Amino acid sequence: MDTNVFIAGLKPDDPFHSYCKAIMNALQRDEIRAETSALTLLEVASVSGRLYTAKKHGTFESGRRLFIVRTLRRLAGLKTKFVNIAADTKVSIRAIEATLPSVFNEALLLSLRSTLKTLDLIHLAAAKHAKQVNKELGAFVTADKDFLSNKKELSEIMNMPMFSPKEYVESLGISG
Repeated sequence: MDTNVFIAGLKPDDPFHSYCKAIMNALQRDEIRAETSALTLLEVASVSGRLYTAKKHGTFESGRRLFIVRTLRRLAGLKTKFVNIAADTKVSIRAIEATLPSVFNEALLLSLRSTLKTLDLIHLAAAKHAKQVNKELGAFVTADKDFLSNKKELSEIMNMPMFSPKEYVESLGISG
């Protein structure tokens, strides 16, 4: 699952909101399982903090922190595995010598094959790794237009099909 599936479930004005809520409810009921990049935790914390700013409830700073923690707690309760490629990899490109986390190294290599943005490359690398480790993963679910507009190419890189939240919910017959 891409981060935006979890974020769209928090935003009633998102076009995929109802489908993402159905996915999150199915995860909570243990009807489906998901894997996502460990980066999702950071992105959800960041977005939920900004969403709280837009809502302006109660005492701002303490309320905002509590809102972020509650949102992360809900995410942690969704039977979701967080993919983390923990090893470091030595990278050597001409005169450049560096040691990078493996997921960054894979994202760097994927940048040669795709024009995705930085965080999207990291999610693509994590999804590719997750599929290599867990052959049972069925699909990558995303609402990201950059991913969906390159569905064929990116599905081949990850070695699994890609669905929008709507396509995923409809293909599995998930109800809210």
